[in-house]
Amino acid sequence: MEQYAILLVRVSIGLFFAISGANKLFVAGGVKPVYETLVQSKVPFPHQMAYFVSGVEFVAGSLLTLGFLSSPACVALLIDMIVATLTSAVSTLPNGLSPLNWLDDFLYLPEVLYVLFFIWLICSGPGKFSVDYWLADRLLR
Repeated sequence: MEQYAILLVRVSIGLFFAISGANKLFVAGGVKPVYETLVQSKVPFPHQMAYFVSGVEFVAGSLLTLGFLSSPACVALLIDMIVATLTSAVSTLPNGLSPLNWLDDFLYLPEVLYVLFFIWLICSGPGKFSVDYWLADRLLR
């Protein structure tokens, strides 16, 4: 059953990021919210970074969906989510929380859950139902 769980998580999260990135890149005005978030977070070169981040989400999400170059795709998305967590998501947490309540709210952030999924997928590999597995089988014969 583990292979089916890996497949479900890999394809679901891959599709999520591929669709999200595509909407930002290919829908009119889609990159604008990313740009505004980057400006608000004082990220350097916000215009270029908005397209870069959207491209990473689209390409890495597509690769992850297929299970092709899965580990590098997960690393790219992991970095993307760590930066998103540190630059914008943490700022949404209320001030004045006790450490335990702050941790509770922090772990509730979707970006943190994505980070955990990417770490799991890097450690577990893309599973048997992936292009990576098929290629490894072909090349190692």
